[in-house]
Amino acid sequence: MSADSQYGKQFLDKYLQVMGTAWRSESEEAKLVADPTAYATQKGLPVEQGSVVKLDRTQPTGLFTGDQLVQDWTATPGVHILHVPAEELISEADLTEGELETVAGGVTVVIACYVG
Repeated sequence: MSADSQYGKQFLDKYLQVMGTAWRSESEEAKLVADPTAYATQKGLPVEQGSVVKLDRTQPTGLFTGDQLVQDWTATPGVHILHVPAEELISEADLTEGELETVAGGVTVVIACYVG
C-alpha cells in the first residue's frame, strides 16, 4: 500500500470518526483516554507495530488541515500524534443551512474539523 493511499481520504475519514465518537460518547472518550494506542488500532487507524499513539487534547485556535493531521501522525518514527481536542471544533449550530443539508445526506458533521 502506498503512503498516498494509506494516508488519503480513508485515513482522514477514520481519524475524524475517532474525533466525533469521542465528542459524542463519554464512554468512548474514556476508552480513548485510557489507551489511545489500542483505541486507534481498534478503530482502524494505521498504527505501526511497536508504535504508540499519543493523544493531544489541546484545543487549537483554528481548524486542522488534512495535511497537518497526516504530518503529525507520521512525523516521528514510533509515535503517532492523535489530535482529539477536549471540545468539538464546530457544532451543528455553527453550520449554514446548506452544510446541514449535506450532513443530512450522510456526511458526518466532524468533516468540518479539517480543511483539505
